[in-house]
Amino acid sequence: MLRAATLGAGAAVVGGVMPTGAAYAAPVIYHPFSAYPITDTWEGHLRRGSRGGIDFGMGVGTPLPACGAGTVQNIPYNGDGGHTVTIHHGEGYRSQYLHLSQFLLADGASVGAGTVVGRSGGAKGAPGSGSSTGPHLHWHMIDPSGTYINPLEYIARNPAGQPRQVFEAASNAGWRALPVSGSGGAVTGTSVASIGAGGTKIIYSLNGGQVWEAASNAGWRNLWTGISGAQGSALAALSLGGEKLIYTVVGGYVHEASSYNGWRNLNSGIGGVSSSSIAVIALAGVKYVYSIVGGYVHEAHSANGWRNLNTGIPGSAVAAITLGDTKIIYSVQGGQVWEAASNAGWRNLWTGISGAQGVAALSLGGEKLIYTVVGGYVHEASSYNGWRNLNSGVRGDTAAVLALGGVKHIYAA
Repeated sequence: MLRAATLGAGAAVVGGVMPTGAAYAAPVIYHPFSAYPITDTWEGHLRRGSRGGIDFGMGVGTPLPACGAGTVQNIPYNGDGGHTVTIHHGEGYRSQYLHLSQFLLADGASVGAGTVVGRSGGAKGAPGSGSSTGPHLHWHMIDPSGTYINPLEYIARNPAGQPRQVFEAASNAGWRALPVSGSGGAVTGTSVASIGAGGTKIIYSLNGGQVWEAASNAGWRNLWTGISGAQGSALAALSLGGEKLIYTVVGGYVHEASSYNGWRNLNSGIGGVSSSSIAVIALAGVKYVYSIVGGYVHEAHSANGWRNLNTGIPGSAVAAITLGDTKIIYSVQGGQVWEAASNAGWRNLWTGISGAQGVAALSLGGEKLIYTVVGGYVHEASSYNGWRNLNSGVRGDTAAVLALGGVKHIYAA
C-alpha cells in the first residue's frame, strides 16, 4: 500500500515528450521516548481542542534527545507550552518539545539525531512549565504547510528513507494505481522521475545514491545506470531529441549524465544546491535547470555555460514546464504553491493551492496541471478549473508525472 508524505517536483511536455523533475524527501525521524509511558494521546489532545500532541510521563530533568537532525531554536515561556525547543529539520519540517525545565544548546546549534537538546519539566507552577499540571514531555511535529502532525504516524510512513514500491496510475483508467514490476523484480525508490521517449514510458529511481532505469517496453526490468553518489532525493530527467538525460545532486552540485555518453556523470558547475528538489525543462534545444539555493529558486541553462542566476522566487521545492515560448515555475512556500512565468518577469502569484508537500507540474494541450500531496493523497489542479485541487485517489511518499498519447500518468512510491 502506498504511503504519503512528499511529492516529486517538476515536469513538462515538449513536443509530446515529457521531461520531469525530482522528489521532495521527508527528513528521517526516530522515536527517542519509547521507554516512557504515553500519558495522553494525540486523539486526547484533539478532543480537548489542542492542535495535537503526545505526552510522555517522565521525571523533571530527564534528558531529551533530538528525534532527528536539524537546527535548534529555543522559545522561553511559549504560552501554554512553556519553555519550548524547536528542531528545524530539512524540507520545512519541525519538531517541538514543550514544558522544558532547561535549555542545553544555543539558538542555531546544529544537532544530529540523538543529541540532547534540553531537559524535561512540567511540574505545576514551575518556571517554564506553561499550563502543565504535572511532569511530562509534550511532543508534536509541524509539516511544511504549518499543520500539526503526529510524530509516531510520521515515523511509520517514513521508515528511515527506505525505498518503496513504485506504482503507476493512468488518467484513462480512473487513476487506478498498479505496482510496477518486471523480470528484474519490483521497481523501488526513495525518489522517482519519469520521461516519455517515443511510445515508451521510462522511470528513473534513486536507491542508496544509485540511479536505476526501468522501461515499460522492457517489462519494467530495472537496470543500474552506473550513476552513484546522488545525495538527498533530488532527481530529474529529460528526453531531448532521442537523448535521455539524468540530473542529480552530488556534493551540493548538480550533475548531468547522458545516455549518449554511457551515463558518465559530469558536474555542471551549479553549486550550493539543496539536495531535495531540482527540475529540468527544454526550450528551443536549450536545457534549463531549476534548483533551490539558499531558499530561492535559481535558473541555469546550457546555452550560458550553466551560469546560475537567482530568479528572486523563494521556495523549498520547484517544478517547471514550458508553454509555447514561456517558461513557468511552480514553487512551494509554507505549503502554498506559487506560479511565476518568464514572460511576466517571474512575478510570483499564489495559485490558491495550500497544504502541499512538494510539487510536480505538467503542460498538456495548453492546460497547465499541478500535482501535490495533500493529506496523504496525490491531488491534481488544473488552470482550466481555476486551480481547484482534486484528490486523484493515488497515494505515495514521492511521485512524478508524465503525459504520453494524451494520457496522464502518475508514478508514486
